[in-house]
Amino acid sequence: MPLHLRWELYPVPHEAFKAEYGGSYLEEVNWWSKGRLVSVFGELKEMLKEMLFIVRIYRNNKRLWFLSYLFHLGIYLILIWFILVFLGAITITYVGIPIPSANHWALFVYYATIVIGVVGDLIAIIGGLGLLTRRLIDPVLRDYTTIPDYFNLIIILLALLSGFLAWFFDPDFNLAREFMSSLINPLSSSSPSLYVITMVHLAILQILIAYIPFSRITHFIGKYFTYHKVLWDDEPNIGQLDRRIQELLKLTLSWSDPHIKSGDTWVNNVLGVTAHG
Repeated sequence: MPLHLRWELYPVPHEAFKAEYGGSYLEEVNWWSKGRLVSVFGELKEMLKEMLFIVRIYRNNKRLWFLSYLFHLGIYLILIWFILVFLGAITITYVGIPIPSANHWALFVYYATIVIGVVGDLIAIIGGLGLLTRRLIDPVLRDYTTIPDYFNLIIILLALLSGFLAWFFDPDFNLAREFMSSLINPLSSSSPSLYVITMVHLAILQILIAYIPFSRITHFIGKYFTYHKVLWDDEPNIGQLDRRIQELLKLTLSWSDPHIKSGDTWVNNVLGVTAHG
């Protein structure tokens, strides 16, 4: 892949002590001869602020932020719910403690699973429906919303709504824990009988999981690289970038134009333009 365009906008969160006033290691005399002090904590703090509170949308579009925050917070809670169901299944299958029971851990898992699961699903549905409605009625959002954008929201909402309907048939999530137990127990020879709506929900969920790698939903993974390899990339160029640039300049162009010779390298094309310019 070609090199990204380095922004080099300051402050950069990993600049220890200098990020507070927008400085960088480049302000130091003979900076190339000194070691850099990089703060991993500063990076993590900035990323967590964005992941947990979506700060950039809040600063630039507060009306959209509320719906987006509900949607993302609900999804985070659903992921926590999934972990709780998993822990509950381990507790039942491998520890031998039934859920619910008088055991303190079992009681915590039982009630936390119900509260976090229901609240997370509800606010994610409210946020998702709100975002879908805004994209449909807001002329500015509608102009740059593509069909895949609508599809992403719709398939996530289908998973959320089918999950909410399935909850009515399994209000304590006992069936969910039983189903999870059958998945993690290699000695289990059968799985529990599932309601039709539960099977529909699982089918939609599997389609969603298979679809995610090919969609923009993976932005939660891409954000890490966008931050570290573009927005915060101020790695000093002491030759390693030059070598990489020279390698890329030897690549051939597969497209053509009046000023471009297809099939030739970038270097030869630039030399040709310079010679005739």
